[in-house]
Amino acid sequence: MPISLYLACSIFSTVVGILAALPSWDQLEANLSRVDYDLPPWIHTGQVTQVRTQLLFTYIQSATLTELATSFHLIQQWEDVRLQYDASSIIFAGKYVLVDQDKYATIWTPDSYISNAISEVQHSVTKPNVFIRIYPNGTLVKSTRLTVRTPCPLTSQGFPRGSQSCEITIESYTYSASEMSMVWDQQNPFRYKHPFSASSSSVTNIKEGSCTDPAQEYPCLKYNVGIVRDFSQYILRIYVPSLFIVILGWMSMWIDKAQVGARTSLGVLGVLTIVTQLVGVVSLGNGLEGVLAIDIWIAVCMLFTIMALCVFAVVHNMKRRKDKSKNKYKENSGTEEGDENSCCKIQHGKLQNIFRVVYPFLFITFNVVYWAYFLNVN
Repeated sequence: MPISLYLACSIFSTVVGILAALPSWDQLEANLSRVDYDLPPWIHTGQVTQVRTQLLFTYIQSATLTELATSFHLIQQWEDVRLQYDASSIIFAGKYVLVDQDKYATIWTPDSYISNAISEVQHSVTKPNVFIRIYPNGTLVKSTRLTVRTPCPLTSQGFPRGSQSCEITIESYTYSASEMSMVWDQQNPFRYKHPFSASSSSVTNIKEGSCTDPAQEYPCLKYNVGIVRDFSQYILRIYVPSLFIVILGWMSMWIDKAQVGARTSLGVLGVLTIVTQLVGVVSLGNGLEGVLAIDIWIAVCMLFTIMALCVFAVVHNMKRRKDKSKNKYKENSGTEEGDENSCCKIQHGKLQNIFRVVYPFLFITFNVVYWAYFLNVN
């Protein structure tokens, strides 16, 4: 017999023997509850079990300034030779078996969790959102739908403009790195159902992070979510309204100084409005350390609004003192001659005219410096 024919027959007989030795799915399913399939695969093989991981994101949003809310399908794949079966024993189109919840409890699965999660929810409406696929070659795929909240540090400098990077860690709870390893899916570790955006931020990228700490005892994976804050909403809700309030403070200087009620009402209303905005900004930056760029803007706008009110108070007081001194001079001399030379050396009208020019000049100068620096801060 030729050597090539002999080798072909040997290979054929070996493959037939292996296939003949594989149980059918019905036989394997009947033994799921009786055989120790819930023990880790490395106890049977003596080798480290590699778990390939993929994430299918359905929802990403910056829940707060310092927290990230994420909803995703945690998809993990590993090999377990004990669960191999004859592929011809199933008739499903996908050539895999979908295991029910009451059966996968008897099968070993990775105990992965989000180690830096603030809160974590596994969805169960209308049924637990978990499934396991078992392929004939012993490959298992588990998918779990989770929603987690994780911390997302934010630097105060430049807020509300800028970006931040949120790091999420997936780690094994029980098994050490000498028993199980975790790697990202090489072809496509991150998939998305649709683009993600929120009212105050948008997701720019999701990329693999580094998880090579030598002190790390348990296998883990990390990924980073890049977020860019939407600056336009702060322009419309905070910057533009406060700008108009400062302009109103300047316009009040053009009202006749004799109109005490009108100028006082306009000045006090402007101050109260800025104070209200300040309260909103303080609550917005709650939890952030240091002075925010938006704090500086609101503080300066409040300073200019109060300045407009103080200018009116000074001008009105000077006018009142002038009128009082003028009346007193008339009573003593019986004439108005020399009035300007003796009692009214202070020109309150001139002071108001000066502030009509200085007020907008100072505010424009502040804007040039503020935006030149602020727009260059990441």
